[in-house]
Amino acid sequence: MEVRRFRSLCANMDRLTVGQIRDLTRKLGELDARKEVLARIDGRAQALEHCLHCGARALVRWGETRTGLQRLRCKACRRTFSAATGTAVARIRLPEKLALVLRDMLGPAPSSCRALAARLGLDKTTVWRWRMRILAALRGIGAARLAGIVEADEKYFRESRKGSREWVRHAREPSRFPKPDRPRWRDFHRLGLLLPAGLSKWQVPVLTLADRVGARRADMLPDRRAESLVAVLDAHIGADAVLCSDGDGAYGLFAHARRLPHYRLNAKTGPKVIDTAFHIQTVNNLHGRFEAFMRPFCGPATRYLPGYAAWFVARLAGTRPAQDAAWHRMLAA
Repeated sequence: MEVRRFRSLCANMDRLTVGQIRDLTRKLGELDARKEVLARIDGRAQALEHCLHCGARALVRWGETRTGLQRLRCKACRRTFSAATGTAVARIRLPEKLALVLRDMLGPAPSSCRALAARLGLDKTTVWRWRMRILAALRGIGAARLAGIVEADEKYFRESRKGSREWVRHAREPSRFPKPDRPRWRDFHRLGLLLPAGLSKWQVPVLTLADRVGARRADMLPDRRAESLVAVLDAHIGADAVLCSDGDGAYGLFAHARRLPHYRLNAKTGPKVIDTAFHIQTVNNLHGRFEAFMRPFCGPATRYLPGYAAWFVARLAGTRPAQDAAWHRMLAA
């Protein structure tokens, strides 16, 4: 903005009406939020030393993108790029609203995609796509090994195939698409079928871990085999941990192989607490919070369950640390 026009605006500020002052304050707030997000993204461009296309080091500034990011050009391959190229924020024209979606996801009560889209002036599909990008970035946050007294248990969720259209394809071309191996969950009630009792092959296990320092983990297991459970335990439990679990034999196999102290507790037959310190009440409380967190989503598709588990764990880490970690992972190529 020209200096003369800016001075004219400042000199006539006292002539603005109350409505004009409010509109100006709102626009300045929106501009400040946008500039802050753009500066965060452009911070990656300042650290770039190589071309993202060919790896050459001869880079020059080349104007700005339509979003307002610094564009760089490689003298070797003559291609341009910005700090957002190859990241999760690439081709997003309104990064300040992406930041608002992230803030809402980590806030006290996340909004639905429809409500958030109406508030931000976006389409609900856009908000959903941005959430999927953020969920991918949240996976892996808090991946440090758990130590000390570690509690482990599994939480089961009913399998969901939302959006798969498998029954639609089967009805359209039965010869090409075989009949799915189970009815839709709503058809159990409509057709009067019996729901599977207890644990069945249609329930997906999520391994939850918690230590007494405050670290939490939630990882969806590909199946219920002991090998899958042991692989996740081996990835997240340190060599100096003390394991507390239920009576599942896979935990005993893992503890014996890693030579870890192991306390087995059974909620039905006991004991529930050993020596006043060894129990699985912390992780059982985590199950209740996890279930309450998932309830408003009405059973998301199972293929998205790892992302929702990472979302839940990120919320436990606190708003600001989780936001910083999410931005760091979204800006990683």
